Amino acid sequence: MVRRATGRRKSDFVAQDTVPANSFMDYFVDNTNYRISYTNLVSGLGVTGTIVTTGSGTAAPVLEKDGTINKIRNIENGSGIAASISATDGVEIKHNFTVDATGSPLMLNTTATSPTFVSLFAGSGISLTATGNIIAISSNDALHYVESFLQTNTTDTVIAATTTPVLIAGTWEFGANTGFTQTSGGKLTYNGSDTAVLTVHASISIEPVSGNNNQDISVYVAKNGAVIAGTRISAVISNGAPQNLSLSTNQSFATNDYIELFVQNSTSTANLTVVRGLFGVD
Repeated sequence: MVRRATGRRKSDFVAQDTVPANSFMDYFVDNTNYRISYTNLVSGLGVTGTIVTTGSGTAAPVLEKDGTINKIRNIENGSGIAASISATDGVEIKHNFTVDATGSPLMLNTTATSPTFVSLFAGSGISLTATGNIIAISSNDALHYVESFLQTNTTDTVIAATTTPVLIAGTWEFGANTGFTQTSGGKLTYNGSDTAVLTVHASISIEPVSGNNNQDISVYVAKNGAVIAGTRISAVISNGAPQNLSLSTNQSFATNDYIELFVQNSTSTANLTVVRGLFGVD
């Protein structure tokens, strides 16, 4: 015989919609009557305890309690964050940044549990300034350049000995100048506060005085009054046929270092005339 409720009252007992802890449930299966306590039933189902949230009250809860239904929220990807199922069937939450391979990366150990963001360090001649969420990178090196020139010079440079270079004689005029002091005698003095490696350039048109031919003539850069032998440029030149001698050299400048142009006649003590010249620093 099938026994079932069809919306009708089953008895005259008081109706109750909760199960007291000391209750029993009766049923039969295969001609056997069963009387199971509420405590035994709950233990068999494995549903003891209460599901509640924990942690910060302002955090986004994973558990949503919707009346008598407990909902487990899905964990979604956010900006720069990726959520996935791990190899051990757990929920894995990790960063989702892409580090460009060009240049030096700002983030290291990208696969580590705790990736490292590098610090910016100001090297020589560089300054870093943080303002709000912006870091400004700028150069501390000021521009330094200077140029002087000779035109139609008729002052002879006196040669006392074939082995001794001497300062070019003449009155130099001033060209563009930043960070240097110039003199009409051809001296260029560095005024910068930081030591800097700068390019010195020179080009002169030179010849021996009348009556002297095939003279071995050289031009040098001198720093702080001392000729720099490695800057020597030479040519064999005769009177009436001035030749151009040009040089370029990188030199280190500290504050108040100065440079000049020297010439030498290795053949005789015949004087030399630098007719025209350009002398400067880039």
